[in-house]
Amino acid sequence: MKKFDFATFDVFSDRRFAGNQLAVIFDADSLSIEEMLAIAREFNYAESVFVLKARDPKNAARIRIFTIGYEMPFAGHPTVGSAVAISEQVGIKDKLSLELNTGIFPIKLFTQDGAAFAEFQNPNLPKEAGPAPEAAAIEDALSMPRGAIDREVGKPRFFGAGVNFLYAKAPLEAVRKARVSSGAFDKLALDETVGVLLYAEGGDGEDATYHVRMFAPGAGVLEDAATGSAAAAFPGKIAASERLDDGAHRWVIEQGVEMGRPSRIHVSFDVALGAIESVRIAGAVTPVMKGVLEL
Repeated sequence: MKKFDFATFDVFSDRRFAGNQLAVIFDADSLSIEEMLAIAREFNYAESVFVLKARDPKNAARIRIFTIGYEMPFAGHPTVGSAVAISEQVGIKDKLSLELNTGIFPIKLFTQDGAAFAEFQNPNLPKEAGPAPEAAAIEDALSMPRGAIDREVGKPRFFGAGVNFLYAKAPLEAVRKARVSSGAFDKLALDETVGVLLYAEGGDGEDATYHVRMFAPGAGVLEDAATGSAAAAFPGKIAASERLDDGAHRWVIEQGVEMGRPSRIHVSFDVALGAIESVRIAGAVTPVMKGVLEL
């Protein structure tokens, strides 16, 4: 019988039972892809992380990320959460680098108001990923009234920074009321895209820049509580829709509110001559459980 230590965390939250759930399975080099997928399905979280030995000893670890449907080349809350988990395991307190399928991610570790935080810099800058579906098709997919989604400056666009998302803007109340309509969602044919990031300006928090929801039924995630990978490409979408001033920008994105799992994603990025030069994603990580997995 093989045994593997694991820990679970609530990511992008400084308290338990909020944010996005994550399982981290340590010393997972001997597991097959089929076993990793089976374990991810057993936890049934949006994503589970498997920690392997780094290919380059300068890096702390290599991680593989699985939804209940397939392996993700990159995802935000698993990168943030596993960085804190690995740092605690190996005794690193300030910074480390993780190997993902989309590159090497440098990560800073710090505490804020007693909570553990991690901030990664994405080596993949946001870029547009082809023409988007018509706004009406997205409205049908999310059970929204006709005209709810912006067709002008904030029109829908595909963007990605390691993985792709479809971004659509709507008024806050319309975002709150959105619901997946399975048949219409399937017609979007998001084969190379994780899901739809629906967003509105502002939110519940006084410091919220955007209120977002992310729907990815094709990945086995009807709705995600916090999507750091979508947040990482989001500045590119906004820069394509409106002019952003050169210099440093900082956003707070709230997500998961409608699910009862409120999350706060901190986005920092730099703009030069209207182009995104770097993107960093940070959030709190709260431990929940530890145990041993037996196979």
